[in-house]
Amino acid sequence: MCGLMLTGLEKVYQDKKQEKKVVWNLTVGFEHGIYGLLGENGAGKTTLMRMIVGILKPTQGQITYDGIPIRQLGGAYRNLLGYLPQEFGYYKDFSAVRFLNYIAALKAIAPETARERIDNLLEIVGLTEVQNKKLKTFSGGMLRRVGIAQALLNEPKILILDEPTAGLDPRERVRFRNIISALGKDRIVILSTHIVSDVEYIADQIMIMKQGTFIKMGTQAQILEPVAGCVWKCVVSEKEANALNAIYAVSNLRASEHGGTVELRIVSQEKPHQEAKAIEPVLEDAYLYYYLCERSHNRGAWE
Repeated sequence: MCGLMLTGLEKVYQDKKQEKKVVWNLTVGFEHGIYGLLGENGAGKTTLMRMIVGILKPTQGQITYDGIPIRQLGGAYRNLLGYLPQEFGYYKDFSAVRFLNYIAALKAIAPETARERIDNLLEIVGLTEVQNKKLKTFSGGMLRRVGIAQALLNEPKILILDEPTAGLDPRERVRFRNIISALGKDRIVILSTHIVSDVEYIADQIMIMKQGTFIKMGTQAQILEPVAGCVWKCVVSEKEANALNAIYAVSNLRASEHGGTVELRIVSQEKPHQEAKAIEPVLEDAYLYYYLCERSHNRGAWE
């Protein structure tokens, strides 16, 4: 039995004009490990996260932990959660250590226990040396690391991270990813993002979400397997590149070392060009494949 279970989960918003189904027909279980939730902005990821942490109530279906509905568990469930929302609120004039002590008090963590955990977490996220500096002086990456620390203060069994690397530069994104990669050994970590590289190297399971539901789930190997033979590389003229880009899903395009030509990486079930050669797919190719296949015709071309 999975610790965290979503069954028939749906969220519908109703206004005067129409009904908008943001999340629909989700049934999935989570055990220990890192789950990468991929999807474009507006796919329903944040709504799903907010239902899991109990901020939003599902329109239909239920969420259970160890077989008990989370609404029934109440405070006991909240004690199991660590949450870093996409918009992370903080007090600018607080130092990092003062802010974490404040959050620890809100979570009813005993002062002696809090001091030990805060010292340990500041070391884990690499902020020990700046713990007494005000948060308003921190970079975006440093603030996200404070966010991770506050989410871990209560040693949660379920860690929910909503777009945790949004706005970070590549160096901070790698640092953040390395922190997260060590967290899935003894807890459930659900990380939502629209950036494929955020989960490519650390997720045990990948879930691709589109228009409120999962269109593909599995390990990276399971995600990539159906895409084998559907990724192509070719070097063509600029005119041909423009034509191919209008028809096929192009995952990468760059000027070739040979003057006047362009190197394309194309995701398609058909061979897109007579000079195209099949290459091994990566997760970004698979993401495009699953996202665009419903819009395609003629075995892989765009509509």
